[in-house]
Amino acid sequence: MSVPLLEVEGLSKSYGGPPVLRRVALSLRAGEGLVLLGPNGAGKSTLLRILAGIHRASGGTVRIDGEVARFREAPVRRKVGFVSHETFLYDALTARENLRFFAGLYGIDREGAIEEALREIGLQRFADRPVGRFSRGMAQRLTLARARLHDPSLLLLDEPFTGLDPNAARELDAVLVAYRAKGGAFVMATHDLAHIEGVGTRLLVLRAGRIVHEEGLEGLGRAQLERIYALHAGVGI
Repeated sequence: MSVPLLEVEGLSKSYGGPPVLRRVALSLRAGEGLVLLGPNGAGKSTLLRILAGIHRASGGTVRIDGEVARFREAPVRRKVGFVSHETFLYDALTARENLRFFAGLYGIDREGAIEEALREIGLQRFADRPVGRFSRGMAQRLTLARARLHDPSLLLLDEPFTGLDPNAARELDAVLVAYRAKGGAFVMATHDLAHIEGVGTRLLVLRAGRIVHEEGLEGLGRAQLERIYALHAGVGI
């Protein structure tokens, strides 16, 4: 069997008080989509930021493609794309200029890749508009394009449906399904149960920094997801 794309062992994080993550372990293979559920403060965002190399773990190991992840090294950064609450976009630059800037950071010099990314997220008409004039939904779509511009094998998404209208949310569903079909994998934290079915392959519930439940998503409907969340996260929906 092939080496997991992502493997996490004994991951812990503390900021000086009670642990935010407590010996989290998980693995993810190419073509899989892992959905993180849990109440606010469960540790979902912290986990994603550690996997993206933004925060440093207090303990444990992260492996990408079988090797310990050293996030300061360019080959590791190229394998990971991150979408968070912060867009990391520059308001004064246009959509095209933002993508051109990030393309330069990853050594991508093909203008065609930028135009393809704009088409895929439906922002061609707004390519020359400053991002500061974008709606939250438009900025979120551009953020997704920015995160995928360097063709990462692993996408990390923190509440990616925030600010998206129903059509844009369905488009994101389709993008994630197509991404998995091409061999990519993602870890996504969300509260939006409507966009879990058919998009992810596995469900993981975090509570107080611990994994309290893991289950395959195939065949689970919205009502079952709500029951699982209420039972294992300790809150109602």
